[in-house]
Amino acid sequence: MNTDDPRLRLLDYLGDAASGIGLFDPDDRLRYANGYMRAAYGIASDAVPSWADMMRNCFHEQVGLLIQTDDIESWLRQIGQRRRQSTLRCFESDLVDGRWMRVTETLHEDGWLLTVVTDVSALKAHESMLQQARDQAVQLAITDPLTGLFNRRHVFARLDALFQQARALRYPLTLAAIDLDHFKHVNDSYGHSVGDQVLVHFAQKFEARRRPQDLVGRIGGEEFLMVLPNTTVQGARQVLARLRQDLADALPAPDHPELRLSFSSGLAQMKPQDVDAAMLYQRADRALYVAKREGRARDLADDAPSPT
Repeated sequence: MNTDDPRLRLLDYLGDAASGIGLFDPDDRLRYANGYMRAAYGIASDAVPSWADMMRNCFHEQVGLLIQTDDIESWLRQIGQRRRQSTLRCFESDLVDGRWMRVTETLHEDGWLLTVVTDVSALKAHESMLQQARDQAVQLAITDPLTGLFNRRHVFARLDALFQQARALRYPLTLAAIDLDHFKHVNDSYGHSVGDQVLVHFAQKFEARRRPQDLVGRIGGEEFLMVLPNTTVQGARQVLARLRQDLADALPAPDHPELRLSFSSGLAQMKPQDVDAAMLYQRADRALYVAKREGRARDLADDAPSPT
């Protein structure tokens, strides 16, 4: 046989591989590990530990695999239940030094287990960047860029879902269509930059008064919408009263202390004859129109008599 045959130098090649390679016998003791594998998991060059002892060493010495537990023995029992249960297993794990490894385990019929470990840190970082970019794109698509509130499209999409949910569960649902009073005068008298400042100020107070189950958003220039699940018109009035007090306690534009901010709102509570969310919103919008016509700075329900 040719002693120069490269096949006879297989272990030398594996020793220099850019991936970790380990071979466990049927008793789950490490019988071979190349340099990459030993360095990644903190295994001494002459050590032949069992898989369990290898994990214990990682845990106690804080090397190799990052093991987050207060009880290493319970962790070993739990993880050990999945080990050697299939002929091929692939998973990812992170190391103490921050790297991510993709681990492939191949179980042979004779009980020997081949483990190949590959550094996928760059891939994970790229995936994280893509996920962040996707999340940012989604957020931008549903957010009003000036105020940070949800935009019109998202608000009405969510309103449809909340309407159907309220109908199915038979609890009240109330809308508050809101319009800032005399906002055109603010823009004309103080300029659009102050107008934007006023919008942001209102949005911050508006958002702060939102309960976890409520939905708030900007649906037009100075128009906003609040959706209050499991809330009657009376409950909505209380929320808006607190919002008015918040606005009275803080200047919308500190450089213009004479500037005050008020709003009008139209309220509508879901009725059996409302066939969809659009009909409910139309009633709230009509009530808002009447509130503005009747003098502004007030809340008017669509089924309430006009103030005299």
